[in-house]
Amino acid sequence: MTVTLSNPQDLPRVDAYHQVAVATGSRQVFVAGQVSWDADGATVGVGDLAAQVEQSYANVAAALRHAGASTDDVVRLTVYAVDWTPDKMPALLDGLARAARRTGSTATPPATLIGVAALDVPEHLVEIEATAVVGEPAPAPADSHPANRPEFFATPGYGDRQLERMGYSQAVRIGDRVEISGQGGWDDDFVFPSDLEDEIVRAFDNVERTLATAGATWADVVHVNSYHVPETPGFIGETHNRVMVEQMRARTGGRAPVWTETGVPALGAPGMRVEIRVTAIV
Repeated sequence: MTVTLSNPQDLPRVDAYHQVAVATGSRQVFVAGQVSWDADGATVGVGDLAAQVEQSYANVAAALRHAGASTDDVVRLTVYAVDWTPDKMPALLDGLARAARRTGSTATPPATLIGVAALDVPEHLVEIEATAVVGEPAPAPADSHPANRPEFFATPGYGDRQLERMGYSQAVRIGDRVEISGQGGWDDDFVFPSDLEDEIVRAFDNVERTLATAGATWADVVHVNSYHVPETPGFIGETHNRVMVEQMRARTGGRAPVWTETGVPALGAPGMRVEIRVTAIV
């Protein structure tokens, strides 16, 4: 087993998931957010949260199998639910139980539930994203980046200001893996363009600037999370979708990283409409 799950004594025990996962494998698998669609792209379980949870989780399991992994290798699940309220929990748990029976899974990895304003299309009620680790650790080449020592980076300009004012870095590199803080479409004075398309393009520029501080580029990106204030209620919007696709195709060098797009009611700054964070493997 490459993944060991545990519950520390000083944290609450939850039946549906564990609080901690320790992974010893060397190969990482990132699964794009899966919604309740079948192989033809038709939505399964319209209006039925439990049915959509079941199908979404089954799609996660199918994606893992394609990568030579299983739900037992999952180290983190993120569940995005539209217009979440506590009374929806029984349906969510029912859907997960049905998915477990359908896939034969008994895994209960660490999980995060996030209520969101909208997903990609109005009929989708839930989206599930997974990260897995498989395989045995491989020795690092002698000339590789330091394998176990995190290095933190501040994007010149706004990143230096945020490090001083708010105490966080824009990027961290551990070995060949780079994670970044969410990037908005701001300039170095934290002013946003009035035009939404310009804001999204500048957010991509800021991701690029931030990756460069850690020795990475858009061509190294394997996983994208984007957060959007919807253009209209219940739908992230045509401009968001079109410009995101155009920019990813233009910047990733022919690669197609996994991507989870989430509608949210608000972001970190007034008037901010998009935020992008990525994982890169150099």
